[in-house]
Amino acid sequence: MLKLADSLRFMKTRNFDVADFYECASKSELLSAFDRMQKPVVLKISSEEHLHKTDVGGIVLGINDKKKLLSSYAELKNLSAKVVLQEQKKGLELIIGIHNDGVFGQMIMLGIGGVFVELIKDVSFRKIPISLKDADDMINELRFNHLLKGFRGSEQISKSLLAKLLMNISETAMKEKIKALDLNPVIFRKNDYFIVDARVLLKKL
Repeated sequence: MLKLADSLRFMKTRNFDVADFYECASKSELLSAFDRMQKPVVLKISSEEHLHKTDVGGIVLGINDKKKLLSSYAELKNLSAKVVLQEQKKGLELIIGIHNDGVFGQMIMLGIGGVFVELIKDVSFRKIPISLKDADDMINELRFNHLLKGFRGSEQISKSLLAKLLMNISETAMKEKIKALDLNPVIFRKNDYFIVDARVLLKKL
């Protein structure tokens, strides 16, 4: 499994939209990156050992000043030699994944994402490769798909953009020999999206 920074780079170099980030190995690198970024930012561990960052306290949200940045870094560097500093995005949180099913083969998954994904368990699956109709059906099968239409003042999400992203991930998974992929969350806004967390496992050659 690639660590966070490498997984984000993998997706970015395949032309997926990834929230701006820097991988930092020292306080000076962290401060330099912070000065170049829009605020607020998120600080995360980038470790192969701790894949579920939230479970170990490996993520700090809403950092707007250097005092909070440095205090957060002092805590996280005990969990990971390197950290990821990333622009914080707001929007609808979705999860998109690729996994191998023992019966059906490689499957793509779509669901309501974020920290409650395992609690809500609102997901749909299809065997890859998928068609545009498959992608549309996956979206419509979600119990909470009404969230894409906007909820309590939130923006309506472009279903066509989401369907296109699902197809592109399906194609990339086949072309790049991806064994497993976990994008959670993918932040969707009205006409764009940002991958903010990723785990990529490649097949051995």
